[in-house]
Amino acid sequence: MKQLVFYILFLLSTNVFASHIIGGEMYYDCLGGGQYRITVKLYRDCFSSGAAYDDPLNVTIFNGSNQNIGTFTIDFPGSQELNLSFNGNPCVTPPSNLCVEEAIYQKVVTLPPSTNGYTLSYQRCCRRPDITNLNNPGDQGLTLTCEIPPNATANCNSSPRFNNLPPLYLCANEQLVFDHSASEPDGDEIIYELCAPYQGATSSNPMPTVMPNPPYNNVVWSSGISETDPFGNGVINLDPNTGLLTITPDALGLYIVGVCAKEYRDGVLISTTSRDFMFSVFNCEIELSSNIVPQTQLSTFVDFCQGTTIQFENTSFGAEIYQWDFGVDGITTDVSSEFEPTYTFPGLGTYVVTLIASKLAGCSDTSQQTFIIYDNFQPDFTPPDSQCIVNNSFDFLAEGILPNSTTFDWSFGLSAIPLTSTDQNPTGIVFSQSGDIPITLTAHYEICTKSVTKNIFIFKAPTIDFTTIDELKCAPYVAHLINQSSADSPIYSFWDLGDGTTSTDTHPYHTYNLPGVYDISLTIWTTTGCIDTLFLSRPNLIEVFPSPTSVFDVSPLEQNEYEAHFTFVDLSDSTEVVEQWFYFGNGSFTPYSPFTYTYPESGVYYPYQIVENQYGCQDRSQKKIVVTPVIPIMVPNAFTPDGDIFNNTFKPVLYKPQQYEMFIYNRWGELVYYSNDAYGEWDGTYRDENAPTGVYVWKIIYNEYDTGLPKEIKGHVTLLR
Repeated sequence: MKQLVFYILFLLSTNVFASHIIGGEMYYDCLGGGQYRITVKLYRDCFSSGAAYDDPLNVTIFNGSNQNIGTFTIDFPGSQELNLSFNGNPCVTPPSNLCVEEAIYQKVVTLPPSTNGYTLSYQRCCRRPDITNLNNPGDQGLTLTCEIPPNATANCNSSPRFNNLPPLYLCANEQLVFDHSASEPDGDEIIYELCAPYQGATSSNPMPTVMPNPPYNNVVWSSGISETDPFGNGVINLDPNTGLLTITPDALGLYIVGVCAKEYRDGVLISTTSRDFMFSVFNCEIELSSNIVPQTQLSTFVDFCQGTTIQFENTSFGAEIYQWDFGVDGITTDVSSEFEPTYTFPGLGTYVVTLIASKLAGCSDTSQQTFIIYDNFQPDFTPPDSQCIVNNSFDFLAEGILPNSTTFDWSFGLSAIPLTSTDQNPTGIVFSQSGDIPITLTAHYEICTKSVTKNIFIFKAPTIDFTTIDELKCAPYVAHLINQSSADSPIYSFWDLGDGTTSTDTHPYHTYNLPGVYDISLTIWTTTGCIDTLFLSRPNLIEVFPSPTSVFDVSPLEQNEYEAHFTFVDLSDSTEVVEQWFYFGNGSFTPYSPFTYTYPESGVYYPYQIVENQYGCQDRSQKKIVVTPVIPIMVPNAFTPDGDIFNNTFKPVLYKPQQYEMFIYNRWGELVYYSNDAYGEWDGTYRDENAPTGVYVWKIIYNEYDTGLPKEIKGHVTLLR
């Protein structure tokens, strides 16, 4: 594995920490004839009084079995101070005590051809003790390595090297977009990912002359930190294809970040080059910032295949002048001074768009974003008209905005034959399932894939069925016929009800007045969807039995309460009645006839008779009798205002009609009813609402029959519902 490691260390306060070599990187170039130019870059704090640059610097060579085969030295070449900025923005002034210097060591060495390659290694101690995202960072040193692969794998290979030095300082809550790509002298493909750097030398041997044998241990992260989330809050992203690094730090501190570049040749992984570097995050006062909204974050962005016209969005601040360059090679007219311009690119491709934001007098800031431009691409299709499940066959047509190189994938679902198609316009698709069927068209153009799903509808074949309620049917009987037919389109019905009548209702009601057995038939038809006519007959579906006739006599119809004897006699036709019962209107009953019954209290009663025939059909008849009180007035003790024809009101029965006053009170003494005429009666309501079930107090004032003087009586009545 070729390994390139790059360390950068920053200061978080005005305090100067202990002296440190604070970073570096190593790479090599194959010069041919077994010669390699080895480059080692080291970085240190300008204000450091110790940890001087190595003079000379020792590099140990290991064979492919990780065995030490020798060490060479490189003389100190001198150093230079680096020009640093926050987030790459010159409109932020860094503190005056921040300074980093760089020394570049180089030497040409000869390495004979090897069947298992070489590993070159350099170590130094130690890392800053105040690094935020490492566990005990002062005990974790620095290791720079690079790996020369065997000749059979990659003859005379040169290692990748990262193109740009990232900004050493970041502003909290401000986005950094940095091109972290690497150059590959041999033209190999590189894939980027976040990875972990190595530990290095220790404080007991901070500058070893001979390096320990590989492999080397990864750094030990603090809790909650990993190589893919080195800031701990998911604020970093690395594009695997371009190496574009995006960070929006949200917490102050020192953070090590590792990036690996995986080198492929003809699809085979040759080696992995790693780099680690340290960001220092400050609270910044930024005077001006240039920011182009990335293509994928535009409010109008759907995908890269939206056409060649882009409406740019600008989140810069502090600037007065804007200079756009849209990155079209060979022309100078691809510029704009608008704040948010719209530009139509001349053709497909990848363009690096540059924005320089500046003040009329003062600093300026530059930002860049890569825009990928493809033709407009909008696949679509119109669902075919609905068909019947019987003999269905569907044709589909891909339409919309489709560039010439568009390819297609249709998915018709598990009930289709065939299940899929890659034709633009597939035909003859047959479905075995009715209802809504989702159809998905997925179209592919360059890097863009778009899908559209729409439903077709398939009518199911109509079915016919009907039933009626299973119950005793006594003449006259009201039958309810229930249509259980089904179809996905309107159903028209025609019923033959078996007694010479018909109906076109969906669920008809029909009265059979005469006993008998009736055949019922139903015809249905549809005029859309699955067009069909179906017929179903159910012989003897409805059998209507004769009903008996209840007839009885009671005598006399009126008696006083001392002679309240009444005789009940059944007068029903004995040939059609098998059972009969007398109910005396006060809760008592008897199945016998004739029968004499004595009422224990005065009042008005409604006795009735129920008779039943051999089929279980019944009939009921009713009489009215009066048991008059010896006293001139009778007052009921209960009534049931439930809406039937019996006992719905409360009123006194006077021996002779006369005008009277009646007062009704509830349990709280409220007057709920009052009347002063001869026909007053309480219907059980109070203030236009039903009074609740319970006991009520009544007071009645009437004139005595013999003297004509007013008389007041009181009592209770029970309201039942």
